Amino acid sequence: MKIEVAQHDRMTESGSSLLRLIQNQNIPVLDLLVREAFQNSLDACNTKRAQNTVKINMSCKWFVSGELNKHFEGITDKLNERYPSSQRFKCIVVEDQGTVGLTGPVTYDEVRNNDFGNCLKLIYEISKPQTKEDAGGSWGLGKTVYYRVGMGLVIYYSRIRLPYGKYESRLAACLVENEKKKNTLLPSDNSVKRGIAWWGAEKGFWGKKYTVPITNEKEIKKILDVFKIHPYSDNETGTTIIIPYINEHALLKETYESDGIRPPWTYSIEEYLRVSVQRWYAPRINNPDYDGSSMTVWIGDSMIKPTEMLPFFRIVRELYIYQSQNKLPPDNYLDSVNADIHKENIQVRGILTTSSAGAVVYTKLSASQLRMTPPDNNMSPYTQISNDEVGMEQGNIPIIMYTRKPGMIVGYDYSGPWTSRIPRTAGDEYIIGLFVANSANTFKDLKNKETGRNLTVEEYLRQCEKADHAAWADKSIDGNNTKLVLRIQNGVNTKISSEYRNTSQIVITKRNLGLGHALAKFLLPAKGFGNDPTMPSKPPVQPGGQKGKRKALMSIEGEPIYNAESFTMNFVLTQYISCCNISLQITTDYSRINADTWEQETEKPFPFSLKEIIITEVKPEKKGSHWQKRELHIVEGTKGWIDTEDLAVNLCCSALSGTAIGFDVKRKNNIGFKGQLVFRTTDYSLNMAFETREVKE
Repeated sequence: MKIEVAQHDRMTESGSSLLRLIQNQNIPVLDLLVREAFQNSLDACNTKRAQNTVKINMSCKWFVSGELNKHFEGITDKLNERYPSSQRFKCIVVEDQGTVGLTGPVTYDEVRNNDFGNCLKLIYEISKPQTKEDAGGSWGLGKTVYYRVGMGLVIYYSRIRLPYGKYESRLAACLVENEKKKNTLLPSDNSVKRGIAWWGAEKGFWGKKYTVPITNEKEIKKILDVFKIHPYSDNETGTTIIIPYINEHALLKETYESDGIRPPWTYSIEEYLRVSVQRWYAPRINNPDYDGSSMTVWIGDSMIKPTEMLPFFRIVRELYIYQSQNKLPPDNYLDSVNADIHKENIQVRGILTTSSAGAVVYTKLSASQLRMTPPDNNMSPYTQISNDEVGMEQGNIPIIMYTRKPGMIVGYDYSGPWTSRIPRTAGDEYIIGLFVANSANTFKDLKNKETGRNLTVEEYLRQCEKADHAAWADKSIDGNNTKLVLRIQNGVNTKISSEYRNTSQIVITKRNLGLGHALAKFLLPAKGFGNDPTMPSKPPVQPGGQKGKRKALMSIEGEPIYNAESFTMNFVLTQYISCCNISLQITTDYSRINADTWEQETEKPFPFSLKEIIITEVKPEKKGSHWQKRELHIVEGTKGWIDTEDLAVNLCCSALSGTAIGFDVKRKNNIGFKGQLVFRTTDYSLNMAFETREVKE
């Protein structure tokens, strides 16, 4: 194949920048590959076929390097140096059938109406997303994961149906490498390097030569034979992606914690892919009732059958089917274990054409129902989701999943806003829930800029996902933030909490009995609670006789932002007094508990700690003044007052454990402060509050 080395030009991406575009540190690369490759295949389903089914096969194959290297003009010798020509190496192959393949133009001269088609977008372009309404991708960046799985070389093979019933095969390759490294493969003339090249058939003339996919069937077969891949035939169409020179050990090593129990599926690429497909696409596997194309999945020579899936992911599949059909599929798992299933509509009023934003379907199962006990001994749901051990000493946090039209699980939440108010369960019980968006519903006041029609819930949620499609986060559209995701999360919390709050019991081990007794007076109402009606109290009177006037007010803007180890809140502090204290408390339905009381009664550290205080803006006391930028950063462990021209801050700690549980603020020439507070917590099931009080100097 002829080489085309990408030249540097204005506003062009380099190889190193492409490799950094999606640096998701929470999801292993193999999972990102599954999510991206499967979604590309499902988006390309050939809906004109009688059988609207997409077949996807992922496999790990051996090949002899010398048989492959000779096909790559310009880098053959360097490939042989790096990968000796007589040795065998591994590759990952993703094949699909029942898709339209890499259709569309192969040169930019053929592009009409700015429609680049599948071929140009996948092989030669970046940031060209799918335009189908129910597509998975919305950024056009996910494919960069292909270049991170191996050493940066990817081969694309496809067969498409041309007009008038003819068929055409296409094969091209692309290499993306870090051009800053010393041992690069691509040739250089000492000009600016991009680290990107393509291989295919040569086109053009004189100094304007470029490559397009090879269409010669014999030449294509020679390359496919290297990997023992059969070419498409008869009326088959589809796409095959080959990623050679993978480092199997490195790919598997990042899937688990080295000091934990290693799950059995992390010892083999194909076994890991088998579990990963279930993890992200359980709703679509052999689901004939899906509103769109059905999907069959093969790993190597073995088909993934619902009856052979891990029990947890089989449950996910059946919850999804129950949500859409109001009944379970034949020979289902949930009926066999006598599961009690609940389905609740999540109502969001005022912003949607109809109030339904979607539905959550959920159940509570025991360890034996999840086949975690002998003789099956399946690992916990948390391990099946994350590959790691997750300690739940204070009871099991519910697991909530969420998805939209494509059926891919966008994310699993057991420590964030989807589960924050749902009670924990006993150590051998698990609440499992799945939210499915009402994708066809529309917003009353938001428009799709391209079509002019009212924006659908599906379109909004697509825009709320980052390029790795790993979470939903509300965004403003034309200055209007509907907070739809937040409202959905609150609805899910409320519905499930109301079902299980009175029945869920957390098992307390003997070492925690003292803690249970100490907390009883905090968490339970006082004797006689609720017997006597009382009149509303009078407005509070502050010193100085001014009714209801606050001396300092702490308010939170927006919702907390969660990550693996902490969560962040944006705050505004309005302060009329010279010095005030902000301290953390735990709030229940009946009382508030400060840190010192908690630690004295429970003999345990306060469960919330202040990790960082970041002041970003101040507002001078002068009337009519505006917010001004400031920079003040205080981290956990700082001792004494931090003094600036605008204010002084002192970090406060609990008396017994020394946990950072608040701060003092002395104001100087300002009455307002904005910034972020970063917290750690050992228990997301507890509710946190702030107390603001005056401090006498």
